[in-house]
Amino acid sequence: MNDIPKAERGRKAIHYTAVLIPLIYYFFLEKGPAVIILLILSVCMLIAEALRMTVPSCRSLYVRLFGDMTRPHEHANHLTGATYLFIGSMLVVYLFPKEIATIAMLFILVGDPTACLVGMAFGKIKLSRSKTLEGTLAFIIASMIATWWIPGVPIYVKLIGAVAAGGLELTSWRLDDNLIIPSVAAAVMYFLI
Repeated sequence: MNDIPKAERGRKAIHYTAVLIPLIYYFFLEKGPAVIILLILSVCMLIAEALRMTVPSCRSLYVRLFGDMTRPHEHANHLTGATYLFIGSMLVVYLFPKEIATIAMLFILVGDPTACLVGMAFGKIKLSRSKTLEGTLAFIIASMIATWWIPGVPIYVKLIGAVAAGGLELTSWRLDDNLIIPSVAAAVMYFLI
């Protein structure tokens, strides 16, 4: 078993904690209020990002609080994964039925960090530069476990959505996977139904 850096474990802990977003939406909110809340949070994140990128004291505070967990490209003038996560969540909630949006968000919030942790700790079979077969399989399995309880979407649709999301996780995109994976997975599941 390989050692997982502390910063990466911290990033993944934040991902797992963000599972509250789809759970609160699924159990407590209707689409309209959820979209408004996620829109407000997305705008707040974009404002915070602008301040981080342009105001030196804000940048220093950000680095002091989150610098260890920030990926190198996020230190420059790029949005962080957290901002993309809020935007991606808002889009899937707005565009898709509640069950599909919840499933798609759980894919990125459970599948993605599980893929990373399993791939880093146990990965041997490389599928791309930094991705492993073990991590991709962990993504699919974790996604299925995290979404088994959601009714209204057949298991084969969830599985195809999880496989599509796991495949997307293997690729490099100009946009962050926190935006791409839930959006594409939700679209795949929606069109299958």
